[in-house]
Amino acid sequence: MFRKAVLLALAGAAATLGQSTWDDTSLQQYLLTLKNVENAFFTQGLDQFSADDFANWGYDAWVRNRLTQIAAHESTQVNRLTDALGSDAPAACDYTFDITDVGTFIDIAQRITTVEASAGIGAVGLLSDTDVKVSTAALTAAESRHAAWITASIQKRQPWDGAYEAALSPDAAYSLLSTYIGNCPDSNPEIPIHSYPALDVYPGDPTAGDIVYVSLLLKALKAPSKTFYLAWLDGLDVQYSPIENGQATVPEGLDGTLYVAVVSSQDPPSAKNLVSGYAVVQFPFNSKHTESN
Repeated sequence: MFRKAVLLALAGAAATLGQSTWDDTSLQQYLLTLKNVENAFFTQGLDQFSADDFANWGYDAWVRNRLTQIAAHESTQVNRLTDALGSDAPAACDYTFDITDVGTFIDIAQRITTVEASAGIGAVGLLSDTDVKVSTAALTAAESRHAAWITASIQKRQPWDGAYEAALSPDAAYSLLSTYIGNCPDSNPEIPIHSYPALDVYPGDPTAGDIVYVSLLLKALKAPSKTFYLAWLDGLDVQYSPIENGQATVPEGLDGTLYVAVVSSQDPPSAKNLVSGYAVVQFPFNSKHTESN
């Protein structure tokens, strides 16, 4: 196992993509694209499950009421971004969420809000205009509160992942949420997202020292002369596990909700070395746990 400290896992991606790839308009379009996913998710989920459905899962009325407040925040954020972009704003697409019951609704809500918070952190580093930076930071702070509340108050897990949250580049965040996106209006603007093969890592809630299985439809992973690594994004740190025969060992000292991706070198994940999209893994901890980061 190998650990490297980085200021932002996003830094290498920004250098690789170049300053001309993203501008403030395309970044806001990207953020609105993700916000449309989240807005649709909360709307669909709350329409699907009533207060009685939540009660049957053992949740008091205040749980659904708080989720309704989060849904209202998402709608406000979508409207503000749409107004800011005007005619350049991407419209909502068709979305499919595998919401089978209240439990899966809450699990997906935790995942989406966490990814959205990390996406906002990553976007701030690429923005130029101060007002847009402040607005994005404010949105990201609210998103992080949503994720913390869902994780701690509903799921009874940790309210944070460590001293620092992880930043996700646009490609990384989009790879985690694009699975929910179906057909989009032809009039929607194109944003400079690079797509990667989907990654599945299981089990999704391992412990240190466990073996995880890496599922990736990529023939290069089977090349005997090439070494690939599973990169574990943990706040401002990245750890690396060599992948052998589709398996990797979980490093020590991982806490909370993390992101993993397959890379071809032990450098911060970027367009230079990414060979997969990202996956989410969970390392829940209780109040007696001593955090490692």
